[in-house]
Amino acid sequence: MKNLLLITAGRTDVQLVQQGKRHELDKRSCGVLLDELDKRGSALVDAPRDKDKVAITELPEGPLAVCTPKLDAVLKATGTPTAVLILETTRDLSDDPRLAGLVIEKRLRGHGVEQVQRVSYLSGRERLEDSKNPLDAVVRREVASRLDKAIREALQGLTPQDKVHLATTGGLPPANELINELVRLHAVGGPMVTALEVPDSTTGEKDDQAVPEKFHPAAGYRTRWHALDLIEKGNLLAAWGAVSHLKGASVHALVEGVSAGLANFRISRSERASDHDGQEWTKVVYWLSRFASSLPLGGCDIDVLRHKRLAVKSALRVELALRAGDIPRAVHGTVSFYEAALWDHLLERFEKKPEYLENLYPKSARDIPGPQLIRTESKEEERPFEMRVGKKDGKTYYRLHESGALLLAQDYLRSKPMKNLVEAISNKEILDGRPVCVKWLRNDVAHNEPNAPLMEQAKKTMEHFKVWSTQDTFLTQSLVQNVLKELGVAHPERLLEGLLQEVRKRLLAPSA
Repeated sequence: MKNLLLITAGRTDVQLVQQGKRHELDKRSCGVLLDELDKRGSALVDAPRDKDKVAITELPEGPLAVCTPKLDAVLKATGTPTAVLILETTRDLSDDPRLAGLVIEKRLRGHGVEQVQRVSYLSGRERLEDSKNPLDAVVRREVASRLDKAIREALQGLTPQDKVHLATTGGLPPANELINELVRLHAVGGPMVTALEVPDSTTGEKDDQAVPEKFHPAAGYRTRWHALDLIEKGNLLAAWGAVSHLKGASVHALVEGVSAGLANFRISRSERASDHDGQEWTKVVYWLSRFASSLPLGGCDIDVLRHKRLAVKSALRVELALRAGDIPRAVHGTVSFYEAALWDHLLERFEKKPEYLENLYPKSARDIPGPQLIRTESKEEERPFEMRVGKKDGKTYYRLHESGALLLAQDYLRSKPMKNLVEAISNKEILDGRPVCVKWLRNDVAHNEPNAPLMEQAKKTMEHFKVWSTQDTFLTQSLVQNVLKELGVAHPERLLEGLLQEVRKRLLAPSA
């Protein structure tokens, strides 16, 4: 296992040791002082605990000693790394800590680290930013490219079994923020990243300590609005991907997985209580991602996601897919909606047994299909039911044949909304000189590459049969609304907006 340390060099990373105390270098002249230290030579010693509040403006006469308290604290926390990348500035400015990286390298080599690389991202008279160009106003793009290249090359070849410790202990804050994001970007799918910080010691009452980077509330709120924006656009899986890195989000996933019986994870009481303090909202995004994937929802308490009607959940998935521009998923979902609605009706009249899910047992005598609905010969494909008798118990049961959906809706369910939907899904018509059928589209999407011409044809077909609107909506269509109303949904056109209102309320709640 490899252990990469990525550290930045700044003014307070090298301090002068004098009379048993350490002193920071004057921030206005630290570059000049480091030059003089390099010329005169100095010993590298362990950092004293005592720190003098007075900064050094001139080097004293006689032998000199310096220390690297922040690096020492990091090494104490991480152990000796296998490789180190030092990101530094080497500008010709009196206040630039241009030789701090060199001192840090010497200290590392003294600890037995052989692979040490220093990369300067600012040199000469360069500035970090260029206020004249909006794209360079915080960090110039050229500087960002240098940092990106150095970090990408340092992380290249690392695996998920390796570790990266990130210590932006010094340097320029805007650059450090970029460095943090670049490291995480290039570590995706690879090593685990642990960010450390070493708070500046001003009292000298204890040694500097490297601690895990504190969670900044801004990061949570930034991710929250990003997730909400993705949800509004129908991208539920992407929303979970955007938040799953937050502290506590993964714990929610594990806790929900345990409650759903999905895995044998052990979650400690402290993890349940504190790991996701302030991040309760992430479980809402987690539930939405599970809903989008048709997976168990665990402890979800959003009613519409757990609606008893299969057709309601199916309709929501279609509407969300259309919002996201995911035509293949919307095509699959549209045909699934028709099947879900049929089953919502059938399960009011039939029972299923877990061991024989394909067998349907009438709940009462009035639910028994009439003879005109039962197949007696294989050629009677328009009839929906096949009657059988159990060999062991002698009970009569039925099996459904989807090819008889029209008779099922018309003569068994006696449902005009379902009849209209079945016809819209199953009828074949000529569009643009070629035969089209909604039901065929699912096979086209499943068995062909869903290319742009195929998806455009799918949209035109759905609009032709009035299953989708020309504005890419599903719940606005009377075909869909009438089916849902018959199943007891009072305002089907409000289903998605109602869900989004609930999600907004929870994600915008101050205590979430």
